[in-house]
Amino acid sequence: MNRFNAALQPEMPHGSHAPAHLLDKRRARAQDRDREEYRDMLRLALVILLALAGHATAADGEAEHAIRKVGILAYRGEEAAIARWQPTFDAVEAAAPGTDFQVVPLSLDGVRSALSRGEIDYLFTNPGHLYRMVEHARLFPMVSLRSDREDAPQTGNRFGAVIFVRADNDQITTLADLKGKRLAAIAPDAFGGFEVAAATLLRNGVDPWRDLESVVFLGFPHDGVIEAVVNGTVDAGTVRTGLLEGAVEAGKVEAYQLRLLNPLRVPGFEPALSTELMPEWILSSTATVSEPERRAVAIAMLALKSDHPAVVAGQYGGWTTVPSDAAVRSLLQTVDAARPSGEDSGVALSGFLAVAAGGVPVTIAMLIYWRSRQAAPLNGGPAQAAFAEVRLTPREREILHLVGDGKTTKEIARDLGISPKTVEFHRSHLMRKFEASNMAELVRKAGGMLAA
Repeated sequence: MNRFNAALQPEMPHGSHAPAHLLDKRRARAQDRDREEYRDMLRLALVILLALAGHATAADGEAEHAIRKVGILAYRGEEAAIARWQPTFDAVEAAAPGTDFQVVPLSLDGVRSALSRGEIDYLFTNPGHLYRMVEHARLFPMVSLRSDREDAPQTGNRFGAVIFVRADNDQITTLADLKGKRLAAIAPDAFGGFEVAAATLLRNGVDPWRDLESVVFLGFPHDGVIEAVVNGTVDAGTVRTGLLEGAVEAGKVEAYQLRLLNPLRVPGFEPALSTELMPEWILSSTATVSEPERRAVAIAMLALKSDHPAVVAGQYGGWTTVPSDAAVRSLLQTVDAARPSGEDSGVALSGFLAVAAGGVPVTIAMLIYWRSRQAAPLNGGPAQAAFAEVRLTPREREILHLVGDGKTTKEIARDLGISPKTVEFHRSHLMRKFEASNMAELVRKAGGMLAA
């Protein structure tokens, strides 16, 4: 039997013995199959490990570029807030890798809305405003601003407010002389822009709600209050400390044009002052920020030295631990005890008062205000009437009117001399305030304001 015939022979019955060379071949083939299966298992395991590693790397990459939005109360205006504070948070980003920080300038109303909608992760604001916001959102104070620096008047890391008149106004020389007069301020709930001064007036026998002819709320930035006093459209004004000196340095007003009421001298505090002093601004996080991230950011902030480029660019001294809020709570209690329960109706009139302060005769201003209120339901129906009392900043009003004219973001930016990004920021605020989902809906709901 040749080898070909032997290969075709049936297997031997059970109990018979196969030739040794056949058994060796079977063992070799089995070993080959085992080795191939082992190699397949190794290949599969390697593919799984690589896939898991790639997923982990992708997840790490996403974590490294997580966006954190820092809401900042923009009392000097949006562009100033970004220019002053973005370098600081860029520096923190470098010191605490894993987070990209984006500064979001906000108005008083904007902060409340952003917190309620979960649109910001951190909030940087004054302690009075923070105290108010804690009532509506879970906030965790982290670090406090050190405003003292070598090349500026010393503050002891505190701020207050100034109450001032035109220098040639000889009818007002004391706080008591403000009775029956018009006072310009930022907003009823602006801490440094009204409440600090209101507390000082109350403690000096002047109730700003009952004794003054009116309080004209002009909104941010504070420059509008200074201009209203210089122009003579109001009798007096109040802004936070340091802003008068800043306006003089910037050439917006001459020092001789203004005179301080109730001037105070406090050891360790060199800027002009009319009121008691409060602790400086505080950076807080929302509940969306984890405790390890909060701790890492606080450590990075505290590590910024006075000569760090970001600190120099921001014109401040650094950061420190959060001080006691006892003085803040006491001041707010004084103000709230005197605040009329129906103040909301007065706030709705602040738009009219701002028009009057801008130099329009009172009779004409009242007519414009009345007609805009009456026209809204007729022209726009319930939608316009529902938003007739939305409070807008001067910049938001400008952009709203340009949007109503059909101009694009780039055209608005060019007309106002601001960046397209700033225009988009204001447009998003307008859409949120009017609860609009697109520009057409915004224009329809804001029709009453556009008509005015």
